[in-house]
Amino acid sequence: MAEISNDPAPPSSIDIMKPSVARMYDFYLGGKNNFESDRAAVLAAKEANPQIFEMAIEGRHFLRRVIRYMCYQGITQFIDIGSGLPSADNTHQIAQRVTPGARVVYVDIDEAAVAYGQQILSENPSTTFIHGSVLELDHILGHPETKKLIDFSKPVGVVMMGLVHFFSIDTGRDIFSILKKNLASGSMISITHGVTDNLSEEVVQKILAAYARTPTPLIMRPLADVEQIIEGFEKVEPGVTLIHEWKPDMAEEGEAEPPKTYVWGGVVVRV
Repeated sequence: MAEISNDPAPPSSIDIMKPSVARMYDFYLGGKNNFESDRAAVLAAKEANPQIFEMAIEGRHFLRRVIRYMCYQGITQFIDIGSGLPSADNTHQIAQRVTPGARVVYVDIDEAAVAYGQQILSENPSTTFIHGSVLELDHILGHPETKKLIDFSKPVGVVMMGLVHFFSIDTGRDIFSILKKNLASGSMISITHGVTDNLSEEVVQKILAAYARTPTPLIMRPLADVEQIIEGFEKVEPGVTLIHEWKPDMAEEGEAEPPKTYVWGGVVVRV
């Protein structure tokens, strides 16, 4: 039986008996903002996909390098869409280690994640958490909380980790097109995407089957198809690549080597 006293106190609106994708991801990363139902769901997912913890950790290593790179390029404000919970060393913590006072808007479609995220960030004036879908970017970009922190006359770093691969290539292109119209020159956008290039058909089918049991079935593509989504944008070297190969020199000093699952592709583009 779970030791309830060791679990975090949730907002009253959250049903802790039902697992949340955002809290499950928090557990993957060693965070503390999760409950027995989330942990049970993660263990079930691991049976279907034994690499799932390594995938989450590898993705977080990539996020750290991306945010650090953007900070070193002079970006001080970020929008993290499809962020999950802002815990376990997320965007604001990474950015603020490089640039104290860096501002971050977190966005997620999961209302439970938003309520919990707002509670976690309640004492951090440089961050906010809003409810929104990447398919409704006008709402996200025009939200009063976004405008409070983000100056759209200056470069913005937008990250969409593990998000675009839930949509068609055309929808992905539309997302990038809308962002380009609304972001200042010098802004950057980064994504991760499940890719098939180095995986057997058996492994791909196991991953797809695991996500097919969730409300958000996954679409995995070869790296060449990910290129189609960002067509017309200037890619930061080394372009679209497996994420463990993207700028390893951007890792923090003393940081452990990331796992290499060969499941994730990633890229950063300039606006």
